[in-house]
Amino acid sequence: MLSGWSQFSNRLRSKYLTLHRWLGKVYVLSVLLSGLAGLYIAWFATGGLIAVTGFSGLAIAWLFCTLHAYRSIRQFEIQKHQQWMIRSYALTFAAVTLRLWIPLFQIFTPLDFISFYKIIAWLCWIPNLIIAEWMVRKVTPVVASINRG
Repeated sequence: MLSGWSQFSNRLRSKYLTLHRWLGKVYVLSVLLSGLAGLYIAWFATGGLIAVTGFSGLAIAWLFCTLHAYRSIRQFEIQKHQQWMIRSYALTFAAVTLRLWIPLFQIFTPLDFISFYKIIAWLCWIPNLIIAEWMVRKVTPVVASINRG
């Protein structure tokens, strides 16, 4: 999460392109390791098949978006890269939204933990991805110049 948020800074990208690239590599490697670990751990999620598929879907989507972002920048498709990174970081942020939903469900719903955890397995990332997709489609990304060297 720390290496990801700084990547959205136009100033950092334009002024310190080498740092942007290194932080990007750290982010991609972190997502690769965490996404694979998350996919494995998802099989043991509390809540049965519903939670397993929710967390597995998150891990697969996270890896998919991040690898597409990496592939796009390697092909110098900057706008596509930015769009895929918005999606990827929205999925990274699922770790935060999960932790926000749990106390809200505990306080405001009569559901037991297992019941609401099944919902949160999906709710922690689907709204994030919907917001990211809205941003990609409605907000015109700033396409920075890139040095191919």
